[in-house]
Amino acid sequence: MTALIAETTTLRTVGRKIAMQVVGVVAALGLVTACTTSDSGGPSNQAMGTFMGAAVGGAVGGLAFGSAGGIIGGALVGALAGNLVGRALDQQERARLAQATQSAFVADTNVPTTYTVEPTTASSTPATVVAARPVAPPTTRADGSTCRPIELTATKNGQTTTETTTFCKASGSSDLKPVSV
Repeated sequence: MTALIAETTTLRTVGRKIAMQVVGVVAALGLVTACTTSDSGGPSNQAMGTFMGAAVGGAVGGLAFGSAGGIIGGALVGALAGNLVGRALDQQERARLAQATQSAFVADTNVPTTYTVEPTTASSTPATVVAARPVAPPTTRADGSTCRPIELTATKNGQTTTETTTFCKASGSSDLKPVSV
């Protein structure tokens, strides 16, 4: 019995050490991106994307898995996804990408929803194109939520960024939440 208690205590200690290392990585990523500012002097899109992604990912991970590991894992995944999207897109472009994601969630598989976002100022900057495309049919979880992987693409200043994220919608809700499944 004593050996079992000692082994359980050792596993908890190792789990805490790993959790602290993950928290350290997320904190370091946050500090690095927080030091970047936009032209207006406020936080950059990348910093805001990282912060918001970590917050949403942590909340979703905690709710989905009901554990500290779920919160940490969700925050890490959310921070990375938010960092990638926030790095490239301004507020109007992110809003259009969110609209495209909502449309793609109910669209047929492999049918993209695409928006072109014209620059808000008169400049020679080309338009940004954002798109969302469902890559698999929706699935229903035991809790009644519906989930679907969606490929998000943004082309801005000649550079294209693509990532696939699974989004879930709770039963009776219209809000999509990015999750790691």
